[in-house]
Amino acid sequence: MIRFAYLLILIAIAVMFPLTLNLSGRTAILFVFVGFPALALAILIYVIDQWRAGAFHFRHGPRHG
Repeated sequence: MIRFAYLLILIAIAVMFPLTLNLSGRTAILFVFVGFPALALAILIYVIDQWRAGAFHFRHGPRHG
């Protein structure tokens, strides 16, 4: 699953690269409809994968200072 997220990140970067060279409407539309959703989906997949691995679970009791 994480490899699919990496692939989506590479797609987003590949779409973002022409945008940095040519700020026309065509490259901006390509990034908005292809690059940004790929980036958002990759981040979502990464967070879900890390959550399943236990990265966001707090196993300690509450702190009392």
